[in-house]
Amino acid sequence: MPTFAERFRVRKPVAILREEDKKQIHEAGQNVMENVGVRIHSKMARDSLKKAGAIVDERTSVVKFPTDLTKSLISKVPQGIVLAGREKEYDLPLDGQHCYYTTDGCGISVWDQKTRTRRLSVLRDITNTAIISDWLPYLSIYEPMVVPSDIPQKIHVIVGMKESFNITRKHILSESTSTPEEAELQIKMASEIVGGLDELRKRHIMSAMVCTMSPLTLDGHATDAAMVWSRAKVPVHITGMAMMGVSSPATIAGNLVVNHAETLALAAAMQAHTPGSPAIYGSVLSNMDPRTGAIQLSSPEALVLCAAAGEMARFVKMPSYGGIGCNARTPGMQSSLENGMLALASALFGQEINNGIGMLDCSTVLSYEQMIIDDDIVGRAITAGREIPVTKESLHLDMIKEVGILGMGTKKGSYLGERATMTEARQFYQSLIFNSEPFEQWERKGKKDDLTLAKEKADWILKNHNPVRLDEGISKRLDQIVKEAAKA
Repeated sequence: MPTFAERFRVRKPVAILREEDKKQIHEAGQNVMENVGVRIHSKMARDSLKKAGAIVDERTSVVKFPTDLTKSLISKVPQGIVLAGREKEYDLPLDGQHCYYTTDGCGISVWDQKTRTRRLSVLRDITNTAIISDWLPYLSIYEPMVVPSDIPQKIHVIVGMKESFNITRKHILSESTSTPEEAELQIKMASEIVGGLDELRKRHIMSAMVCTMSPLTLDGHATDAAMVWSRAKVPVHITGMAMMGVSSPATIAGNLVVNHAETLALAAAMQAHTPGSPAIYGSVLSNMDPRTGAIQLSSPEALVLCAAAGEMARFVKMPSYGGIGCNARTPGMQSSLENGMLALASALFGQEINNGIGMLDCSTVLSYEQMIIDDDIVGRAITAGREIPVTKESLHLDMIKEVGILGMGTKKGSYLGERATMTEARQFYQSLIFNSEPFEQWERKGKKDDLTLAKEKADWILKNHNPVRLDEGISKRLDQIVKEAAKA
């Protein structure tokens, strides 16, 4: 039986940048790093980079990177890492041959389809979405999807992570960490699960997102957290968010240069601090709406930026992570169109990790219905992106001769009764919520629309799926970590 990761194997990606294009973007990014520099508000990172040979202005916190130093530090980023699940069945190799999809995080509201309004998100929404994510066949990685309004701000990140660890067996991605102290607590939790810090350094059951600040700035607390993650060998998704026309030039090439410089700067800082720490080249790039200046996370330009950033990651031999987000305010046609374009493009263009399942309105609103629909979208995209086997067996030349021409002589004229057809047809993609039943049958069943069907599926999963929980002793130790953090 194929492994979970095998479900996400895709064929060789289609390139959208020429090799010369990538070379020019890379060299321009290095030029910016060397001659303009990057402002790094983390003294921990500046000290490590200064020791490695970077030029540091402590008065302005601007760090300049000699090109040879950048090349040396980036060469230390490990290739071929594995994002591990709690169970090995859910391990995800980052080898350039797979396309994985994650939930998104930081939602502050939840869409209520029945009342067509929003409500504040609570911890129960993390519990529910972790259960649904554990069940969904095409969701690869779970990220706590909301900020729970019923949990004190001081501990909402680690409470959400504790709940996630306890429920799903899939890899966990932490997004909302904003301080090194929060990073330390999550490392402590993950270490309890795998059997110690040394084991965590070898088995990456969690990873963390750290965003850069465009243009050309690394936040102090978040970068300190990245240094903490690096010491524990927790993979860091370095996520640039440059917006064309606002925090980068209003061209795709110029935006990629800014993102490249920021990403390499944080990756270099991590390597200067802890050589060999896993870093992932991330991007959630966009353009502004020229009429209002508002962010356009799901524009065609953002889609191209996402794909091109993935190619720049491969150019510097780093794993890639990206997403374009969803601008739609409600679940439905717009959100499915936006997420469908990203999912298919990612499978075809080779983005390794793709962010965004289940969120609306620039990742601020959770929709249970959209989670179900997005999983279906991903299943279709992955199916379209798979390698096409062309072999003696798949060509079926003998069968074609045997079946012959429709209606002629003693030939069969149909493949329906062939044994191979019965076996191979089982591999066709089948939706979990949509079907091809006749109109009359759909009408007799109540003429349910797509969002109704998606809500019913989410409700069914919550009622019937019982995830394999953490060992009770480990779960209690995680609870104790949360209690100690609350008292600190």
